[in-house]
Amino acid sequence: MDSAGALLYEAAKQCINAIANQRGLNPVSTGAKRRFLRTATVGATVPLDLMRAWRAAETLHVHADRGHLEPSDFEEAWATAQAFINQMLLIYADGN
Repeated sequence: MDSAGALLYEAAKQCINAIANQRGLNPVSTGAKRRFLRTATVGATVPLDLMRAWRAAETLHVHADRGHLEPSDFEEAWATAQAFINQMLLIYADGN
C-alpha cells in the first residue's frame, strides 16, 4: 500500500502538468508546480485547498521511501490526494 501512495502522487503530478500544458506552460520542477498551483485557481471557486491537498500527495511520495506515516495519517493523506486529483480533473475538463 505504501508504494501505491507514490503512484497516487504521480497521478497528482500529472494532473498539474496536464492543466499547465493546457494553458501553454510546462512546470518541470516541484517548485514550479507549486507556483503554478498558487496561480491556477486565482478567482475560481474551488472547494478544496489545492496547496494543502498537493502537500498530502507529496507526503505519500515521501512515505513510500521512508514509511514514516501512522496508518490514520496515511489514510488522511490518501483521501486528500484523491480529492486533489478529482478536483484537478474537473478543472482540466472545464478548460479554465
